[in-house]
Amino acid sequence: SQWVHGKMSNFDFIMHMNSFAGRTYNDLTQYPVFPWVLADYDSEELDLNDPNVYRDFSKPMGGQNEKRAVQFRDRYEALEQSYEFGDGPPPFHYGTHYSCAAYVLYYLMRLEP
Repeated sequence: SQWVHGKMSNFDFIMHMNSFAGRTYNDLTQYPVFPWVLADYDSEELDLNDPNVYRDFSKPMGGQNEKRAVQFRDRYEALEQSYEFGDGPPPFHYGTHYSCAAYVLYYLMRLEP
């Protein structure tokens, strides 16, 4: 209720959610995650009051634009066909996890000491 009433920052709320999910800075395989919020990476300045700056939260990251949505649907359908013929894994949309030790290490190597 603290977050709902503005007594807790978004960062603190998300960190609490990560903690409840068992995520921690002490384990590279369970490093805290944050939602992908922005959609505009081209503008020199962002108007945070403009809704076009933010991604569409009604869609997954793979469906943010039609080109990406088609790519993920095509992959799923191709995997589904091969699976039905007994050749390959069950179909899936995303082939990588949004957080893994390799991603965390890459991020940490880029941070200033």
